[in-house]
Amino acid sequence: MNGFRPSSQDRVQPRLSLLQSLRTQFRSVGNRMLRFWAVVILVAASVITPYWVWSAPSPQALIEQARSQYQAANYEASAETWQEIAVLFEAQNDPLNQAMALGNLVLSEQALGQREFVSNNLMAGLRLVDSQPTSPEQSRIRAALLDIQGQEQLIVGQPNEALSTWRTALSIHEEQENSFAIAQSQINQAQALQRLGLYPRACSLLLQSLDRERLDCRISESDLETLEQPSSVSQQILALRSLGNVLRVMNDPVGAQLALNKSLQLSQASGNDASLGEIYLSLGNTAQALSDRKLENGTKKPVSTTSTRQTCAGTVDSPSSQQAADCYRLAAQSPNPKTQTQAQLNLLDLSFEQQDWPTVSELISQIPANLSELPDSQTSVDAHLKFLRTLTCLKATLQPDQTDLRSPIVQQCVKPDPLVAATPQVLAALPSWLEMTGLAMRAYEQADMIGSLPAQANALGYLASVYQQQGDLSQAQALTEQALQLLIGVSRPDVRYLWQWQLGQLQLQQGNLDSAIAAYTLAFNDLQTLRQDLVSNNRDLQFTFRDRVEPVYRDLVDLLLQGDQPSQDNLLQARQVIESLQIAELNNFFQEACLEARARNIDDIDPQGALFYSIVLPERLAVIVSIPGQPLSYFATPVTAETVEETFGDLQERLNPLISTPDPLRPHQQFYDWLIRPAIAKLEASQIETLVFVPDGVLINLPLAALHDGQQFLVEQYGVAMTPSLELLSQNEADFRRKKTLAAGLVEAREGFPPLPEVTQELKAVSKIVPAQVLLDDAFTRDRLEQSLQSNPEILHLATHGQFSSQAAQTFLLTWEGRINVKDFDRLLPNTAPIELLILSACQTATGDQRATLGLAGFAVRTKARSTLATLWSVQDKSTALLVPEFYRGLNDANVGKAEALRRAQLSLLQDPSYQHPFYWAGMVLVGNWQ
Repeated sequence: MNGFRPSSQDRVQPRLSLLQSLRTQFRSVGNRMLRFWAVVILVAASVITPYWVWSAPSPQALIEQARSQYQAANYEASAETWQEIAVLFEAQNDPLNQAMALGNLVLSEQALGQREFVSNNLMAGLRLVDSQPTSPEQSRIRAALLDIQGQEQLIVGQPNEALSTWRTALSIHEEQENSFAIAQSQINQAQALQRLGLYPRACSLLLQSLDRERLDCRISESDLETLEQPSSVSQQILALRSLGNVLRVMNDPVGAQLALNKSLQLSQASGNDASLGEIYLSLGNTAQALSDRKLENGTKKPVSTTSTRQTCAGTVDSPSSQQAADCYRLAAQSPNPKTQTQAQLNLLDLSFEQQDWPTVSELISQIPANLSELPDSQTSVDAHLKFLRTLTCLKATLQPDQTDLRSPIVQQCVKPDPLVAATPQVLAALPSWLEMTGLAMRAYEQADMIGSLPAQANALGYLASVYQQQGDLSQAQALTEQALQLLIGVSRPDVRYLWQWQLGQLQLQQGNLDSAIAAYTLAFNDLQTLRQDLVSNNRDLQFTFRDRVEPVYRDLVDLLLQGDQPSQDNLLQARQVIESLQIAELNNFFQEACLEARARNIDDIDPQGALFYSIVLPERLAVIVSIPGQPLSYFATPVTAETVEETFGDLQERLNPLISTPDPLRPHQQFYDWLIRPAIAKLEASQIETLVFVPDGVLINLPLAALHDGQQFLVEQYGVAMTPSLELLSQNEADFRRKKTLAAGLVEAREGFPPLPEVTQELKAVSKIVPAQVLLDDAFTRDRLEQSLQSNPEILHLATHGQFSSQAAQTFLLTWEGRINVKDFDRLLPNTAPIELLILSACQTATGDQRATLGLAGFAVRTKARSTLATLWSVQDKSTALLVPEFYRGLNDANVGKAEALRRAQLSLLQDPSYQHPFYWAGMVLVGNWQ
């Protein structure tokens, strides 16, 4: 390998015919060149470059020429030069350097989208390396080629294979103690894990590559400020950008923006302009995520058609759709067609949502040309289908010819409200349905070229949706079934469930109820095997959980509950689906598959308890009742989901004791009639004492104890509890009463929250009833709490401010020095006996968040507490200081369960003239085990 001497022309001449053949093949596909695409690949595979540059002794001039051509994005010329170098090394019988030349050739061919040549040359290079004796040099070259092979596998949509390949390469890098290559391999593996939806694992690897390894996937400004000077700035830029993308999907857009801003800062300071487009694209996605969170209950302002560089890398305090649009416009200026196209597609979706019709019409005309520049790859397939989806949404919204034939693709569309009339330019720019089939066919051809069956299935499924929108249901069904045939034997339930869902809709639209149920059941079964992937968020086809997953559960329940009296089999399946939906929602809340369920039956838990499953369907409110020893009961009320939400809003307004309204209990009585009254006779006949609810939709925030039958409140008749799922209940401890309690609370105002002067009285009263350790004010810190929890208290009582939200990042408890997020709480707990009872006596649901009780359930399951007592709203601290001690007194009665103890405590306030209004007592709810 040392002292390589140039070969004579005579020795090279016999190989020139082969070179000429390679050049002819190359030029035949040269018109499909994608310029600048491989910049990202070169960065990701940069660990390989030193091997072939410095290990090859000559022909140095050709090597330098090829490198310069590649760095200038002249990939066609670079490929020709590397072909010539490979032939020269073959003539010299130098297989290792020949293999490295083929590796360089593959990088250029990847940039040009020459999939067949990539595969052939990559395999040839690996065969050459494997034919040589093992040595440090041979191992380094083999690892370099494996790194390139992993990139190719990721490009063609094989993330599992890429992950396996990169792990093999990593083992070689670790044997050779190559820290640079190890970090690069960690970044590579994180990319594959992101494609698989395994974001926590991806985050862990990225933090390792930045030397910031930790249990929680978080990064702070101080972490970023103290990052060590890297051996490769481009590597650190890529790691930070990847980390930002992961944090955004894991519902931490604040951390994402911090990481991305640092990546942008490094890129600008180092003059690494090649990475700017991808960073701006990621910043745009993050700004939009922050804007969606901040403006969740408001109206977004229209975005401007002009761009300003200054607003893209904004602060986390002022996110906006305008900032996202500016970032997308900057990303669209990238010379990389992949980045440019993705930015335009995201800007098109945002402009449609904002009804910025001039930008919409402009982008519709620009995007097709950029799509044609993309080489055959998974990214190109996804981009074609995303454009097709947006066009389908636009046509279905602006030209609703078949509003009753909405495919799953259309169900996931943005729905501007109110809809502003589109300009004539937009309507004229919209392609015909026939033209849109061309997009799907082009995606299918590319998917076939890269050999990806899931991508082919997606293309056929999208093509079917186009026919479905036109009303050609038979053709749509045939194409959907063909898509599903392609997936037989392919382990991709994340793709299969979508087209099973579409097939179910098509069967239903043609009046085939049984076939529709069968297809929906298969889609549901696929989702059940996908617990970790329910939180995945394909970066090119981004749909939310509520748009892409939840409708499958709800549609299936709707089908199973058709008619006045569904069969017991259908009721049992519907109950299972409802349970699974609750678990899926909590997994989505945590953005990780953290919950394991097991089948449970009310008969095995409480012979005097009845379980109420409610689900809000578009045209009716359905209730399934499970009473021990009896078949499942079912009743439904023909009422729209909008009416249920309006009635809930009416009830919330009447919870203010200072506002007097005529007929103040009307909504309380309405919900009683919907949810309870039809089951009363059976409840009384079975001598039921406790009602346990698995609520759905807005009903999860309903103060069930305050429902009213016209004579008395529900709490005056029954103990009341709720559970996110019966399958999540743990076995109840035999007897935890009079055992030790850890009580902590804040009296003084902290972090802008008001003081809680009655907390002192509340905790003193508790200490007189049960043996308790008390941490008050400055003694209530995170460290002291964690230390005290090591004594394994049976009851953990926290009288402090906190908030329950439908977003985990906004669900927290307040300590003296800061906040404890719900996702961090379980790290404070010892790994011994679980907490029997968690009491959160001063928290509240996030204002305006109709699904905020997900946060309450999140605290319950995260702590693994068997039961949780908490408040739905900020209850007056004086009434809480009276209610909570009464609850403890009830627990001291060995014959009284938790639900009954809470009922007695609530009745004590109801009987007090000062606290009869439901506001003072109905907000306290018991979640989990009620016995």
